[in-house]
Order: sequence, then C-alpha cells, then structure tokens
Amino acid sequence: MIRSGLLSDYLLRKGCSLGIARKMPIIIGLLISTCILGPNYTDSHALIITCLAFAFFGNGFASITWSLVSGMALERLIGLTGGVFNFIGHLSSVSVPILIGYLVRGSDFSLSIIYIASTAILGAFCFAFVIGKVERVREQSVAVCAKISARSAEKARARGSAGECSTAFLPL
Repeated sequence: MIRSGLLSDYLLRKGCSLGIARKMPIIIGLLISTCILGPNYTDSHALIITCLAFAFFGNGFASITWSLVSGMALERLIGLTGGVFNFIGHLSSVSVPILIGYLVRGSDFSLSIIYIASTAILGAFCFAFVIGKVERVREQSVAVCAKISARSAEKARARGSAGECSTAFLPL
C-alpha cells in the first residue's frame, strides 16, 4: 500500500491529473492480482508461491481506494461516505466465501480462482472506464439533489401517495 501511495504522489508531482494519479495504482494492482490464475496451470511449488506472492502484492497495491473516497466526498461527509463505501465493499466478505463454496468441486479450486481473477479484471475495467473524473462533490450539487428530492416528495404527498415517496437522506 505504501508503494502505491508513493506512485500516486509521484504521478501528481509529475503533473498528472488527480484522477490518473489515484486510479493508476489501483488499476495496476488489480491487473497484477490476476497472477492468482497462475497456480491453475502449473504443478511447480515454486511457481505457485511466486504467482500467489505477486497476486497478494497486487491486492495490496490496489488497496488505496480510500484515496478516491477522500478526494471525491464532501469534506464534512468524508467519514459517512467512507463508512458507506467500506460497508458495501465488505459485503463481499459475506458473499464471496458462499460463492466459492459453490464453485469448489472436491479439492479443485480452479473455478473459484478464475472467479477471483475475473473480478479483479472487472474492477480494473470499472476503474479505467466507468469511474469518471475524480473531483470533490460540491455542496451546491448536493443541495440541488436535496431540493429535487423534496419537490418529488411534495408532489407525491399532493397525489396522496406519501407512503411511496422516497427522499434522499442527505444531512444538510
């Protein structure tokens, strides 16, 4: 994690945008972590240990996603945003073991390893192409969302469907 932070800071000093500097180490780490596929294709203990070492290094290298949260969240809501981010991210600690339990056939873990590597590839793709510009959300845009939500709730109450309306939980 320290090396990815150093790389991110180096990229910022060299003039890269905040988005490139924060996303690049995560993408590189996720791609390195796909080395976990290596043990599926070899019986050499040395190669298996080497592949797993690279994969776990890549996993650690990609673990600076908190820098994106702290760079994009409202300053007064960084803790709340980080908590929600970590909660959703840690849901995998419940779902992945269950899924791996279904994928394992006897003592063959190859399907589960393929699943883990494909998840890393999907994550790298999302960080590269789905996550947009890395910039702090402005207070004004949150207020606009809250006003739109409040108007929607008022319209729903006027129609008599107050039980169906949903307002955004934004502590303003």
